[in-house]
Amino acid sequence: MSAAADSGALLDQAKARLNARDYRAAAALFNRAIALGRDAPEIRNNLGQALRFAGDRAGAEAAYREALRQRPAYVRAAANLVGMLLPAQADAAQAVIAAALAAGAGEDLHRAVAGLWRDAGRPDRAMFHLQALLETSPGDALMRSELGTTLMGLAQPSAAHPHLARVAEELPDRADAKVNYGLALQQSGDIGAAMAVQRRAIAQDPLCRPAWQNLLLGLNYMPGIAAEEVAAAHRAYAARFARPAPAPFANVPDPDRRLRIGMLSGDFRQHPVGYFLEAAITAHQRAGFHLTAYDVGKRADATTARLRGVFDAWRSMGTLEDGAIVAQIRADGIDILVDLTGHTEASRISVMEYRPAPVQVSWIGYANTNGVAAMDWIIADAVVLPPEDEALYIEKPLRLPGCYLCYTPPREAVAPSPPPMLHKGHVTFGCFNNLAKINDEVLAAWAAILKRLPDARLLLKTAVLREDATRQKLRARFAAAGGDVARLDLEGHSPRADYFARYATVDFMLDPFPFPGGTTTAEAIHAGVPTLTRRGRGGMISRNGETLLSVVGLQDWIAADAAEYIEKAITFAVDADGLAAIRARLSLGPLGDAATYAKGLEAAWRRIWRDWCARQGTGSGAI
Repeated sequence: MSAAADSGALLDQAKARLNARDYRAAAALFNRAIALGRDAPEIRNNLGQALRFAGDRAGAEAAYREALRQRPAYVRAAANLVGMLLPAQADAAQAVIAAALAAGAGEDLHRAVAGLWRDAGRPDRAMFHLQALLETSPGDALMRSELGTTLMGLAQPSAAHPHLARVAEELPDRADAKVNYGLALQQSGDIGAAMAVQRRAIAQDPLCRPAWQNLLLGLNYMPGIAAEEVAAAHRAYAARFARPAPAPFANVPDPDRRLRIGMLSGDFRQHPVGYFLEAAITAHQRAGFHLTAYDVGKRADATTARLRGVFDAWRSMGTLEDGAIVAQIRADGIDILVDLTGHTEASRISVMEYRPAPVQVSWIGYANTNGVAAMDWIIADAVVLPPEDEALYIEKPLRLPGCYLCYTPPREAVAPSPPPMLHKGHVTFGCFNNLAKINDEVLAAWAAILKRLPDARLLLKTAVLREDATRQKLRARFAAAGGDVARLDLEGHSPRADYFARYATVDFMLDPFPFPGGTTTAEAIHAGVPTLTRRGRGGMISRNGETLLSVVGLQDWIAADAAEYIEKAITFAVDADGLAAIRARLSLGPLGDAATYAKGLEAAWRRIWRDWCARQGTGSGAI
């Protein structure tokens, strides 16, 4: 056989091994073919792919760059190299893009790298490519949708709104075209209109999972509805996406053996999940437990890097379909699988629906029922999930002592400070929650408080308030609720250190309702600033403020209803000495005691495992 025939056969084998994900074998075969004289940009690109997924980043980069040397405008190789470099090497990725564009790569490259920049958490750079595409193809509805979602990533929902509304109008037969339009409405604070759009998408396509999940999350923000209605919607979702029973498990039902705990999330990063996970997992003992992270996220940061060092095993699975993730979890022999995301942005609750582990638990990321029959337990506490709320849940409550959350103190230093009213001569209220939580009932309560305190000011701070149009909409809503907009201060995003410094300028925080703060309340406690909250309507999300304040001894800061919320705000606002005393002593205390929390968590894992063992006919089964 000739060398050409030999190299051709090798290339066929290499492609087959690449498609089979046998990356090391594929790379070896591509290299042998190149050594026999078969070289081309496509071969070098495929070699790069094989090396990249085999873990040889340096070799992959060399292969991609050789493909680009041979064909400087080769879009596929440029996009693959950029995808590998991001997010850590953004400047190097930008240089690759610039060189390929200068060589003549045009629309196809813009299209390929826009999504890569967005997934890397750089929507600002994605915008350049999307705008270039819309200049040449203004009628491309899908690309206009990308532009709209990227504007939302830049915290510009008002700018995104007309683009996404146009896409929904131009693609009336596509339910998913409505989803992002609804998200833009939600992000800008119009939660009622947002939920109406998601319901229309579901009516058009009952299997439009993103619309369902946006609806389920959004209902937690909605005032004027009962907790039972929210729970019923979750059960309706579960009925629509029911899965067949799984194959039998091979897990040994020994109640005392070392347990394999898996944690599934797209938020192992600087995110509320990361903030409430890191300290607890770092303190978790390993003698009786092996911890595996199943990372389905698209972004990574310093928190991700620290968490990778804490887990016993880490599997990056964000590009895989549900079936592949399920197969990996079963192959790993996971005993207890924990979902940390629920129906939030990075949701892969669809994996949990297949029940890849014998015992499945919800924790941190979605403080409400998931509605999914395959979820066995939800980690809670006695305050956030009292007995009268249990009927709202598919899951059984697994109550930890104290609070069900453990906050990881930020690395940014926060010095305790006296109430600023002592030197300003007036009270300053604050709320740093996202705009979707600030509904008209909340605005009416705040307007009533300011009316009773003529010198008071209110600072609202959240990312979308960087956008002038969104600020103007909020001012108009506040005025319509009877508020004095002249005493409303609005701020957008700040770097973390500057963000924490703003707590020192606020006397105390006003929680929104029915969806109160979680992370923001913990941050305020860490900064020595109390939060006034309102008792929840039912469901864990609505009671987050209650449990966070209770665990640090601020039960007096929990109002029974809107009327008491207003009265308590006024009472606390005129008691500078009392507020100063609270701020002087307030600290995370039990909320930041990771060692104690981890012991309770470990006991909980053992408890639910023994329950499963008992139902297999072995073990004590005591719970």
